[in-house]
Amino acid sequence: MDGLSDNDFRDYYENNHAPLASSLLSFEGYERNYINTELNPLYSSLGSISIFKYKSMKSLEIVSKQMLSDAGDTLRDDELKFMDASKNYFVLTQSKQLTEQEFNKKIFYSANSENDLNVLDSFSGINKISNNLFIEPNKTIGIAEYGINQNVSFDTLKHLMQEHPQALIASCIS
Repeated sequence: MDGLSDNDFRDYYENNHAPLASSLLSFEGYERNYINTELNPLYSSLGSISIFKYKSMKSLEIVSKQMLSDAGDTLRDDELKFMDASKNYFVLTQSKQLTEQEFNKKIFYSANSENDLNVLDSFSGINKISNNLFIEPNKTIGIAEYGINQNVSFDTLKHLMQEHPQALIASCIS
C-alpha cells in the first residue's frame, strides 16, 4: 500500500494478517515471500508472493468455501488495512517439488516458454525448487522458483539481476 514501507508491510502481515488467516482457514501449507523493493524496483508495488499448498483439489475446495463465508469477509477487510487489494491476483499452479531443502531467500522467474523455466539453472548458488506450471496458461506458462543458498555471493546475485531484471528476489517465511 502506498506510504507503507517494506518493513511495515511485512510486520503487519506476519503479526496480524497471517495469524488471522491461519486461524480462519484450513491451510496445508502457507508461505509468504516478501519483496525487497530496493532489489526489485520493477515490482515495487507487489509486496509479497503468498504460496498456498494443497494436497488435493478437495483441500482447495474446502478453503474456497471458507473464503465465501464470514471468514473470507474478515480476511478481505483486514487486507484493506495494509494492501491495495485491487492489485491482488491468484494463479493456480501444479508444482512438483524438486528439493525438500528450505530457503530463507528465493528467486521467482516468470516464464513465457519452456526455455524460460530453466534460464537461471546455470547460476551457481541457487537451487531449483519447482517450475509452478499454470493450470490455465496464457502468455505466462509458469513461474520458476529457486532457493538462494546462504553461501551465494552478492556478485552472483548482482550479475543475475543485471542479466535478468525480471527475476524477483524475496525473503521467505513459512
